[in-house]
Amino acid sequence: MLLAGVLAVIAGGVLLVVAGGYRGVDVRVWDWADVTFSPRYRTRWGTPWRSLGYMRLQCGFVGTGLAILGLVALTR
Repeated sequence: MLLAGVLAVIAGGVLLVVAGGYRGVDVRVWDWADVTFSPRYRTRWGTPWRSLGYMRLQCGFVGTGLAILGLVALTR
């Protein structure tokens, strides 16, 4: 349980960094998604998201949830 909590906090932190756009990480993730995802999952913009703002918002929500769940797991 401790390892899962630590991994959740790390993943949540990474997603929050992407959501915050620290040093252009959000654009790097956007470009990575453009190259990685198959055409079946792409929108007409090339990535699974409609815009960079939607991607950052989604990463922010998921990152916050993971960070909270990880901290709860660490404190039990």
